[in-house]
Amino acid sequence: MSTGAGDELRKALVFYYGDARVTPAERGVDVTVPAASGLDERALGEIVRHFLRGHRDVPVKVAAEHAPTTAVDASPPSRDDRVELAGGVYLHGPEWGAAMRHTREAVRRGIADRFDAPSLTGAAQIPRDVLVRAGYYQKFPHLVNTVGRIRPDYWDGVTVAQLRPGQDETLASFYTPSEMVLNPVTCYHVYANAPLLLERYGSDGLFAIEGPVFRHESHNHGPTRLAEFTMFELVRLGGTAAVEREYERLLTVFTEFFASLDLPHRIVSASDAFFGDDPSIARDAQLLSGGKFEVRVPLGDGELSVASVNFHGEVFADAFALRERGVEATCCAGVGLDRLAYALLSYGLIPDGPASPGPA
Repeated sequence: MSTGAGDELRKALVFYYGDARVTPAERGVDVTVPAASGLDERALGEIVRHFLRGHRDVPVKVAAEHAPTTAVDASPPSRDDRVELAGGVYLHGPEWGAAMRHTREAVRRGIADRFDAPSLTGAAQIPRDVLVRAGYYQKFPHLVNTVGRIRPDYWDGVTVAQLRPGQDETLASFYTPSEMVLNPVTCYHVYANAPLLLERYGSDGLFAIEGPVFRHESHNHGPTRLAEFTMFELVRLGGTAAVEREYERLLTVFTEFFASLDLPHRIVSASDAFFGDDPSIARDAQLLSGGKFEVRVPLGDGELSVASVNFHGEVFADAFALRERGVEATCCAGVGLDRLAYALLSYGLIPDGPASPGPA
């Protein structure tokens, strides 16, 4: 196992179970993994074997690399005045608000303005059924944040307002999960409403959307791995050939945009766990076909992924029954505005000055 794969395994175990250490074994075994997770040896062994099947070494394609014109080192941004409310959830101060506005404007000028696409604003909530149809619960059930609603059979015999501090279990008993969840993927709004959007805007199937995104990663939350963040995406639906051309165009535009920022980065082929049931087949196919590229910025001892360009093929066309509308394939390209703001601040690439008023 490579050092990189070992580190990915460690992060995966920390993600699910809160604590893990991966070290090379001296003889005969790839790794040993002590984990403070309460797992027995058999269960832990199955997790490690499943992970290793999906993380064989596959050549990674570097689409672009950029070194800044002046030598700079990254450091934790002094202008990050966010206040942590809970794991990965922050109150934004004026300096962070100004950094987000600068980042959003840069993305608008460098990416959005180059595409003639209707501009949508994503909602914070989305029907739970959309995530089921998209396959999100199958791949990432632990990331979903449900929305609670007062029980339909609740009556005002004992009101919630009369509960005293500390009566958490009683308070919880009044609520039940609703049919809505907090949205973990901005582009799902486009797929779920594609027929109406295509009819209303008469577009060629290209849409821009920005909105809040929520993912519950309790063991991994921090300043750059957030439970709540803002995503900008371009989403293309259409015939396979047209979507493939758009995917290449998106990759070209993203390459030019990130080079224009003078931010050190690599654009490399990547994979995720979403497409297909077998982890090794899905990962190998995605890496070898170049179906996903990430923009990664060096920070600390690793890299921070700030954007990605993704070709989905027919996955969402089938999941949302879009073929009758002529949609054979989809692709998308997204920028995590919070992560990009953090990277720009870390390298001193956001101009100093007073924070402008207004919401972030």
